[in-house]
Amino acid sequence: MKPSDAIKGKTDEMRKIIESYGFVAPGIFGSTARGEDEEGSDLDLLATIPEAMAGQISLFDIADMQDELELALGVVVDFNVENNMPETYRASIELEVIKL
Repeated sequence: MKPSDAIKGKTDEMRKIIESYGFVAPGIFGSTARGEDEEGSDLDLLATIPEAMAGQISLFDIADMQDELELALGVVVDFNVENNMPETYRASIELEVIKL
């Protein structure tokens, strides 16, 4: 299934899952945001850790959230933390991100 098909009607659910783990400002980027996703493409997601939650969200939390999203959507999810991303990637991603 294409990620763009998998997320139809599920953006509220996606946002709730991501925010339940303490993240804010979730969005989609990559091939799905550009309308170039294909059967078997992964879904690139991005969110920010708010300053108040710094140091409180573990890699295990992120892995659990990613698993929950994959179960809800039926596609592979690649989750990225915006404020932990190298500046070289952040600029190009910010141009295409679609907020949930």
